[in-house]
Amino acid sequence: MTVRRVFIAGALAAMALAASPPARAANAAACNSIAFPPYGRYERSARLHGPGLLLGGGGASELPPAAFAWLHRRLTGQSSRRAGNVVVVRASGSNLYDTPFVQYGNFASVRDVFIPPCASRAQVDRYADVVDNADAVFFAGGDQSNYVVWKGSALMAAAKRVYARGGVVGGGSAGLAIQGAVVYDSAAADRFDVETHTADAVASPLEERISFTTGLFSWPALNDTITDTHLVVRDRFGRMVVFLARILNSNLLPGANVAYALGVDQASAVAVDPDGTATVYNGSGGRGAYLVRATAGPHLEPGQPFRYTIQVAHVGRNGERFDLLHKTTPSPWRVLTVDGSRSPIYSQNPYQP
Repeated sequence: MTVRRVFIAGALAAMALAASPPARAANAAACNSIAFPPYGRYERSARLHGPGLLLGGGGASELPPAAFAWLHRRLTGQSSRRAGNVVVVRASGSNLYDTPFVQYGNFASVRDVFIPPCASRAQVDRYADVVDNADAVFFAGGDQSNYVVWKGSALMAAAKRVYARGGVVGGGSAGLAIQGAVVYDSAAADRFDVETHTADAVASPLEERISFTTGLFSWPALNDTITDTHLVVRDRFGRMVVFLARILNSNLLPGANVAYALGVDQASAVAVDPDGTATVYNGSGGRGAYLVRATAGPHLEPGQPFRYTIQVAHVGRNGERFDLLHKTTPSPWRVLTVDGSRSPIYSQNPYQP
């Protein structure tokens, strides 16, 4: 090797070494979690009026204003004064969810905690104290696979303590998807870099891109239930029924011979009171909630289209109430078959009033 080539090689190596520490520092900084400054002023609440769940079919910016009013009542009773402390937890995005909570909620304080997917468990658990001091915890949208890896963390334990002492826990979009007893976790779909849609789920219900997590939360009103989001807007009813069949087929609810799904539309929310009574709140265009019951043992074969019959009750009117704990509704249950071998795949329109 010539002297000139040795010099150039050495110079390039030196440049690489010189660049490495800043690059590593930048990568480390990208994985840092952030607790944004709170809006308002934290005031400890003497008494909470829950526990409750706030389940939004879309993001917090799509929650109907009435859902924020319900949350305020659950935290403060009938008081109209500014009170209650909300923490929004997210794994992506910014603190944009603060705005609707501040605008519509009349809370004493709203604080956003951002924990990126690459954060260490220590980073996740660092904010357990912030959550412990909250009266309500709302998980933001994004990708639920970023939340399920927090299973067993101090932060998730803190969220459970908020609920246990009468607070409210919930989420919108991905933050709703993680609330059920079984969670469609999107982890396998992320590995394939695809999203699970109704069309591919009913064509091949045992496809590898469908994966689940259990034991993240165990709310009484959702103890035998999977939740799904953006239901009507993204036509997710068919995939939700596939999820139910997979849950029963894989015995993900041990000992259960019936499984339920709760699908919430994008501009709608379901607010669950301490006794398990749920109220539907609709924003503009929101179609409410869909409760699905599956009892039959599914017959699933690799590569074969899906065919399964379930019952569905549509709770669609704004302000309509139903018993989510005992899975009873004022709306009638309809029998519906999802068949991936025909078009349309539904024996009747699942979204009709």
